[in-house]
Amino acid sequence: MGFAKFITIDIGPVPSGSIVEKLWESDEEFRIRRIFFVEKAGNPINAVEVTIRMNGTVYAEDYVPAVILSHINPLNPELDISITKGTKIVFGLKNNETGVRNLYAVLELWR
Repeated sequence: MGFAKFITIDIGPVPSGSIVEKLWESDEEFRIRRIFFVEKAGNPINAVEVTIRMNGTVYAEDYVPAVILSHINPLNPELDISITKGTKIVFGLKNNETGVRNLYAVLELWR
């Protein structure tokens, strides 16, 4: 199968020193090939920590630095995670940067 679509999830602003969680629920069956985090104004996300949970399964031991899942990282890992209709994905972001970060999570979905 091939590429299906991108889904952009607006995480919104994450103030310095804060943690924000955002829930997204799949309306179809897909494979998540990659997850990208994009800071809307182009600010660095080197000190932003990401956690990802899907239906209770945690996909990081503690957290993943957001820069690893950055859209500009040529080594952004291929995840190949199957999701079904109704899969709930919770993105947790902790901002350790000195200013607010306003973020998108972008899912690269394949069939």
